[in-house]
Amino acid sequence: MSIVASTEDFRELAHRRLPPFLFEYIDGGSYSETTLGRNLSDLREVQLRQRVLRDIGTLDPSTELFGRKMALPVALAPIGLAGMNARRGEVQA
Repeated sequence: MSIVASTEDFRELAHRRLPPFLFEYIDGGSYSETTLGRNLSDLREVQLRQRVLRDIGTLDPSTELFGRKMALPVALAPIGLAGMNARRGEVQA
C-alpha cells in the first residue's frame, strides 16, 4: 500500500479501490461540472504556510453559528450514501 500524502494521492487510491460507478459519482460534479472546475481552480490558489514549534495554548477554534457558541465547529455534508463507500459508513461519519 502506498503512502497517502496529498488529496491527489487519496483520490488515486479511491480510484483504484472503488467500483467505477461509485468513484465517478463521488469524484464528479453535476451537469457540465462548471462549478467543480471553478472550485478546483480556486483551491489551487490557496497557499498554506506551515508553522511548527508555535505556542498554541491561546488558540480558540470556537465560533458562533446560528446564535449558538460552538467549541469546535464541525459539519458533515449529506452522508446518506456513505454506506456505499465503506461498511457502516454513515455510522463512521
